[in-house]
Amino acid sequence: MAKELSLAEALAEIERLRSELDLRNAALDAASTHFLIAEAHGEDRRVVYANRALAADHGYESASQIIGQKVTTFLSWAEGRPEMEEVVQQLQQGRTARMEMEVVRRDGSKFWAGFSSTPLRNQHGETTHIVSVGADITARRQAALKERELNDKLLMEMQERERISIELRLAHKLESVGRLAAGLAHEINTPIQYVGDSVYFLRSAFEDLSKLFYGYKDALASLRSSHTSAAAMLADLRELEIKADFDFLSVEVPKAFERTLQGAERVAGIVRAMKEFAHPDGAEHSAADLNHALSTTVVVACNEYKYIATVMTEFAELPSVVCNVGELNQVFLNLIVNAAHAIHDAGRDAKTGRIGVKTRAHSTFVEIEITDNGCGIPEENLDKIFDPFFTTKEVGRGTGQGLAIARSIVVDKHGGSIDVRSEPGAGTSVVICLPLHRQATQAVA
Repeated sequence: MAKELSLAEALAEIERLRSELDLRNAALDAASTHFLIAEAHGEDRRVVYANRALAADHGYESASQIIGQKVTTFLSWAEGRPEMEEVVQQLQQGRTARMEMEVVRRDGSKFWAGFSSTPLRNQHGETTHIVSVGADITARRQAALKERELNDKLLMEMQERERISIELRLAHKLESVGRLAAGLAHEINTPIQYVGDSVYFLRSAFEDLSKLFYGYKDALASLRSSHTSAAAMLADLRELEIKADFDFLSVEVPKAFERTLQGAERVAGIVRAMKEFAHPDGAEHSAADLNHALSTTVVVACNEYKYIATVMTEFAELPSVVCNVGELNQVFLNLIVNAAHAIHDAGRDAKTGRIGVKTRAHSTFVEIEITDNGCGIPEENLDKIFDPFFTTKEVGRGTGQGLAIARSIVVDKHGGSIDVRSEPGAGTSVVICLPLHRQATQAVA
């Protein structure tokens, strides 16, 4: 049986409970978090408790202006909103509802609030009240929005940089194609000219031989009719052979055919090399023969170096390398053209200029080395040669994109490495290492 309290004890207990309640209310009022307790049932459900932070953020001077209000009056701005209907539905199912909503203050201004509402149950398990805890999240949402805008701006800038990079690579490719087109036109023109000259000579020779043939035919006809003696016929035939210059034609016609075949083969070789060099870029890498790719590039770039240097190749037996051979062809072309320009700047010619192209095989990667005995690169420029737009060439001779693109292709796209060693006045050596497979990237590094 519970002990009955005296009047003094009862008053002391009441005072203790009041002090505890005042302390709790003071603590809740001191918090920046929103606290709201409302009745759970009835058409006239009322707000039972609201703290100072909630009242201030909703535009009230004190919490007493909210306590006792109908819930529907206090939350009139939320009536009919799908978000609030979802909250009510979750609470009716006995679950905690979490939501972020734009709240309307008494003066019509708005702010964003995030809150969590939970059903409160009595000792019988019946829901009697709803307690909501929340906060003004406007600043947080604005910060998140600003961060999202910054991220979108950064993404747009990255996309723009990628677009510019693609345009620069395309411009450099077009520059190379334009230069190569002029060189190839010259390379093809020479064999085409002696093919044309040989065909013109063969046509003239055919006309002379035709006359000689018909002369033989007429002589045989005269011999059969006995109108002409054999001696006279042989004299006539000899005179025809002299007019047709048969001795000369018998020597030069086979040579003309040989020159024609060689010229046609030379043109076909150049066109074939250009076709392989201009292999369309693909998103996927495939196995390729780098020795063949280098040989093709040497042929295509011939007009760039043929009056300046002699190219010496030393190809080791290489396994197939998984790569984008079209992009690597562009790298090889840039390096050979750079070597030719360096040799020209050093004042050398085809007799003294040398470009070396070597390949070597290792266990996990292959090595391509392109050397020249040109003017070399000053030591202070070695750290800058891969920087975009850096060039030591005069205006109109280089864009400063070649080595930057070469490094991007070798390092970024193929997981390889590119190293340049140079000595002013002695020449330059560029060493490219490419992994046999993408998994071998770390080994190359």
